[in-house]
Amino acid sequence: MKVKCTSCGKTINIPDEKIPDGGVFNFSCPNCKAPQSAKRKDTKNTGGILPDLGEVPETTPTPRPLDETQDVPVPRKRAGIPVIPGMEDSIENELEVLGEGKYRALVVDSENMDRITPVLKKIQYVITSVKSHNEAINKLTFNTYDLLILNERFEGCDPNNNPTHKFVEPMTMDTRRKMFVVMIGKNFKTMDNMTAFNRSVNLVMNETDFSNFELILKKSMNEYSNFYSVFRKMLVETGKEIG
Repeated sequence: MKVKCTSCGKTINIPDEKIPDGGVFNFSCPNCKAPQSAKRKDTKNTGGILPDLGEVPETTPTPRPLDETQDVPVPRKRAGIPVIPGMEDSIENELEVLGEGKYRALVVDSENMDRITPVLKKIQYVITSVKSHNEAINKLTFNTYDLLILNERFEGCDPNNNPTHKFVEPMTMDTRRKMFVVMIGKNFKTMDNMTAFNRSVNLVMNETDFSNFELILKKSMNEYSNFYSVFRKMLVETGKEIG
């Protein structure tokens, strides 16, 4: 047994056979003669006896063969888990929809599809069209689009209460600025920046200007891209966005 002197700090090795069983024993440090006191630790061996586990069977029961014909119960759907309506129909397969170098456009304008489609295909957009505001909102909820073209009177709605527009308006900036939004109407002055700002869109266009739709769209999108390129560069440099 080793004991450290409380006075001089010398380690004293005491033979186990000279240590009395149990209790506290006293001795003097052979180095500094200071009185010391120590207690022998109980080192009794338990013998490694295992606890009584009761009767153990002499043999292991033979397992029964698996009945492959038995019915396997199918777990029921857990109650209380909400199912989002239209989710399965709204999520688009990225691999099926997008090709290399292509962008995605959502068109919420059934009246002008024949004039919108050729232009978007020419500038490498994959087009998704919808038949209702509910479908448009579901698409916007579960997918990401580079371009949104919205007729202010889609489905005959009031331009001031257009459901799809109301859904897009409160989007956060980091989400909204990645999608270029075009609103088409009968009373707009094409490319009027103040009207576009008031409607929280990037471009307003009068329906009578569809003959120049490609030129108008390209010009507006280039101006938008140039404007935000400086802003995005700042975000990358400050670590708020990955370049």
